Parts: sequence; structure tokens; C-alpha cells
Amino acid sequence: MKNSTAISKRPLAPHVSIYRWPITMMGSIAHRISGGALYCGTLFLAIWLVSIAYSQEIFCVVNAFYSSVFGRIILFTYTFALVYHLVSGVRYLFWDIRTTLLEIHYATKMIRVTVFISIILTLFIWVVAYMLL
Repeated sequence: MKNSTAISKRPLAPHVSIYRWPITMMGSIAHRISGGALYCGTLFLAIWLVSIAYSQEIFCVVNAFYSSVFGRIILFTYTFALVYHLVSGVRYLFWDIRTTLLEIHYATKMIRVTVFISIILTLFIWVVAYMLL
């Protein structure tokens, strides 16, 4: 039988509250989350398309929901997930082509640029959409 004091003196892994996630890990997790958001958001697109095909009354109800504040938040989040996933995929493509971009200072800059470009493109899409309405 092992001594319980010997087991308790072993070093412990850092706790989540004191462990700082590297930005590259956060970028990878955000890419996966955006892919999941696209999966769920495509359901809303399918509902909208089916409502068009089904009847005008159902389309008006679905369109009213998407025109509400909550619906706009869902659509904005879906747009951001779509743009982020696209830009992040291009980032991964560049990492596959030029492995020197995987060095930590380049990777950190690329992830920050990915988030910045995603925010700017999402806002641009929504501004253009509101200008056309």
C-alpha cells in the first residue's frame, strides 16, 4: 500500500483560473466554435427558405422574427461566424503554405489580424445591407 503523503507531495497541474491560454489556442478554439455556429445558423437559413416555399403567412411570421432585435442579433452573429471562419480558414491555408508563419510572433499577429479583419468585414456587410434596404 502506498503512503498517502507521498502522493500528495506531487506537483499539481495549473488550475484553470491561473493558467493563461496562448492566443494560438484561443484562435483554434474560436475557429471550431465558429464552425459549430455555422452549423446551427444554417438551420435558421433553412427555416427561412422553407417558409418561403410553404406559404406567405408562415414567411411573414419567420420574417417578422428575423426582423426583431433578437433575430437581428442571431443574423449578426451568424454573419460574424461565417466571416471569421472564412478568414481563419485562409489563415490556416497560409500556415500550410508557409510554415515559417507558425513561429509564435507571426502566429500571434496573424490571429489578431484575423479577428480584426473579421470584425471589419462583418460591419461592412451589415452597413452595405442596411444601405441597400
